[in-house]
Amino acid sequence: METVQVSHRLVHLDLKGAPPRMSYYEQMFPIISSFGATGLLVEYEDMFPYQDSLAHLRAPRAYSPEDITKLRTLATIHNLTFIPLVQTFGHFEFVLKHDEHRAVREIEHYPNALCPTHPDSFPLVTKLISQVIELHPNDKYLHIGADEVWHLGKCPRCRTQMEANKNTQCDFFLEWVFKVAWWVKTQHPHLTLIMWDDMIRNASLDTLKESSIGDVVEPMVWQYQSTNFDLPQDLFIKYSAVFNGVWGASAFKGSSGSTQFLPPIQHHINNNLTWINILSEHKSQINNFRGICLTGWQRYDHYAVLCELLPVALPCLCLCLRVMSKGSFTEDDHDYVSQQLGFSHRINVMPFPRPQIVDSSSSYPGHKVYVGVQMWSNYVCKYQTISNSEAMLGWFSDYLRSRNFTNPVQVENILTQITEIEENMKELRTLLIPWLLEVFYEDTVEEWVGSFIDPLLSKLKSVVDECRKQILIGGRIVIQSELVNESL
Repeated sequence: METVQVSHRLVHLDLKGAPPRMSYYEQMFPIISSFGATGLLVEYEDMFPYQDSLAHLRAPRAYSPEDITKLRTLATIHNLTFIPLVQTFGHFEFVLKHDEHRAVREIEHYPNALCPTHPDSFPLVTKLISQVIELHPNDKYLHIGADEVWHLGKCPRCRTQMEANKNTQCDFFLEWVFKVAWWVKTQHPHLTLIMWDDMIRNASLDTLKESSIGDVVEPMVWQYQSTNFDLPQDLFIKYSAVFNGVWGASAFKGSSGSTQFLPPIQHHINNNLTWINILSEHKSQINNFRGICLTGWQRYDHYAVLCELLPVALPCLCLCLRVMSKGSFTEDDHDYVSQQLGFSHRINVMPFPRPQIVDSSSSYPGHKVYVGVQMWSNYVCKYQTISNSEAMLGWFSDYLRSRNFTNPVQVENILTQITEIEENMKELRTLLIPWLLEVFYEDTVEEWVGSFIDPLLSKLKSVVDECRKQILIGGRIVIQSELVNESL
């Protein structure tokens, strides 16, 4: 089966969580380039150095203008096309969380989506875009987001306009995206604009044509399942009839669970292989397939916890790039990527269930974080196993502990196991913090440790303290009963 030519293989950098230090990009870019990456899709959110009236949007550790220049220079050195992404509709939390912009929320109580009919919305979006473009001179592409606009046409003003114009939600969505994209194309005609496609995926061919959306933007179709993509049968025929080009998006991390900490590598390999099969099956329907973006989400939205860290997922990314470059995945490919990243044997593509033997043989940039997170996940699973064990449930239940009626024989065994995990976790915490600091800034390290390690340590300490208390109480009860028996 003949495959579609994939000209671009973009790597998505989601900077709304755990943004790396510049020094990590210096080590990472040559690696991903060597495995077939041709470009970057950089989603800045609050890591962009917004200025003037937008300066309050910057995160405390936001990159400086000099950092952006360095990032783009590094990309150029390694032949990576640079595509900035600016959200312009949904997933607008990094803007709408601020009181200054609360008025332009679609629903006042929710910070997710922008209200397209508020008079301040369009000037706000064009300012965001203008500042990003200013620091990306000569770039050829801009991604304007527009995915998952969950709250659309909900405010009274929007409902009134929709009713007056007899708009469907899809019509209303397309009007706003066209307005933003038309402005960008008018101001910067050299730019090719890209948008996520999910909000228009089920639109009719006539609706898309009547909106003129195909004159100003190109869709990026995202699907992250390992198999059985949920796409309309006529999607590529429809898009090819409307748009000048079509993009695809797979995933190498951040799509299998909002609290995932180790990427399920085989799942992601299968996802990329399925994309290759889909493109082959629909080759005759796609006029101009631009390329694929391997997405690597760091949070599910601005408020969510961190999912898989970039160094932990780098082996998965390299394997998936190999898949996309070769159009298949063989044992030789597996061996090649593993060897290039310094593994003494094949990368483990099935990290669950755990605990598993920790693979510490690798030598790629950030490999110590990869090792540390594997160790942490082992300890978590060991703790969960003990928590659900017959000893805990049968002899150390909440009810029994509330009555101080526990058997020291069982409790001592629990204490031994829990104490071992607690000691291991404390040692890992000491090791992992400096490992994380080699890649990330202090606030990211504080967040990861505070979200994952410290809560577990707190639970472990609580169990240890309760075990010791129950052992003392149980011991006294035994002694008292023995005295009573002797007196009889």
